[in-house]
Amino acid sequence: MAETRRIDLGTHSLRVTDRAPRVAGEGAGDPPFVCLHGLVDTLEIWDRLAGALSEQRRTICVDQRGHGESGAPAGPYAREDLAADVIGVLDALGIERAVLVGHSMGGIISMTTAVAYPDRVAGMVLLGTASRCNERTAKWYERIAQAGEADGCDGLARAIYGDKSKRRVTGDANAISAVTRTLASLYTDPLTPKLESLDCPVLLLVGEKDPMGPRASEIIAEALPDSTLQVLPGCGHWIHVEASDEVRAAAAAWIG
Repeated sequence: MAETRRIDLGTHSLRVTDRAPRVAGEGAGDPPFVCLHGLVDTLEIWDRLAGALSEQRRTICVDQRGHGESGAPAGPYAREDLAADVIGVLDALGIERAVLVGHSMGGIISMTTAVAYPDRVAGMVLLGTASRCNERTAKWYERIAQAGEADGCDGLARAIYGDKSKRRVTGDANAISAVTRTLASLYTDPLTPKLESLDCPVLLLVGEKDPMGPRASEIIAEALPDSTLQVLPGCGHWIHVEASDEVRAAAAAWIG
């Protein structure tokens, strides 16, 4: 069972779920998994994978600032602000080091955290993410942010998924818009050259049909000193939902 709690970070609080290993004593002393979702998702996106990961070790999922039921201070933000949120969660839960599992935006925040706080990150599992973006993508992020500021969560949903999509966004639209602009900063301030300083092991998983393409993950793998890259055939962007069993198996083999 997942225990839900709120982590008070002073200026805002974050909702997290905390799953103990299913087998008592399993993974005792091992760095827990901390799962960070993508833009406009919530921690529920991890339900399939987190349950499986908790068979190995403690697994924590976070509603990132402004998303789902988490609060947020007034923007603007830097990527490092979201990394500080991760460290705040670790501190509140008494976790010295963690394995960060990040999807898309969550992968960007995972890498940012590892660069800023290398002694707190034991490893990373990065799913369908990127360490840089081009001008066209940066402008797309800006359009998303403006849509959220103008039309709230409905505007965010239309800007990301299209007018005909039935997908919904929950959270603080202004905060999510400010978070979106931190992703646009990958154009002028890419993470790629900063990754060579990391010495933690990293597993990169990406869907063959991910709209960003496997190349974004290959660029990260090439920049990291200790990385393993696996492309999942037939999968798109949300591989932790589409292929949770394959992701769990890959993570288990990598951890082993």
